[in-house]
Amino acid sequence: MTALADVTPPASIGEVPRMVSGHRMMARVSRRMIGAVLVLTAVGLWVAPGASSDPDLVLIKLGLSMFVGFAGLAVLSGEHVVTPVRVEIDTVRREIRLVRGAGQAHELVSRTMVRDLEKAEMDGMMVRLWDAEGGLLAEVALSDPAVRSGLMAVLRDEGKLK
Repeated sequence: MTALADVTPPASIGEVPRMVSGHRMMARVSRRMIGAVLVLTAVGLWVAPGASSDPDLVLIKLGLSMFVGFAGLAVLSGEHVVTPVRVEIDTVRREIRLVRGAGQAHELVSRTMVRDLEKAEMDGMMVRLWDAEGGLLAEVALSDPAVRSGLMAVLRDEGKLK
C-alpha cells in the first residue's frame, strides 16, 4: 500500500487489504477436496475389495478411471492464483485507489474519492474505509506517523472519520 501526503515523501504502508469473509478460502478447500476425491476414486476402482477383473469390465474401468483421474488432476492443478490488491491512498488528490499487479503490468481495480466514502473507522493502527454502498473498501495498517496524521487530516476535513 502506498500513501502520498502533500507534506511527506511517498511512504509504504505495511499491509495489503484483508478479506473479511473466508469465501475464497472455503472455495479453494472445496476444490482441493473434490480433486482429491476424484483422484482417489480413480485409484479405488482398481484396488477396492471385490473389484472385478473380468475382461468385459476392464475396458470400462480403464476409461472411467482415466476420465475421473484426469478430471481430478485438472481440478487440483487448475487453481488460479489471484495477485493481491494494493491500496494507494493519495492525500493530495484525496482519493483511494485499489491496484492489482506491479510495475507496468498494474491494473486499476477501483478509484474512490474520499468525499464519496460512507465512513472511516480508526482502531489503533488500523483504518477501515467503507464505500458509499456500505461495503468494506479497504483495511490498512498505518505504521508511519506522518502518513497516518496526513490521512487522518484528510478524513477529518471530509467529515468521514467516525
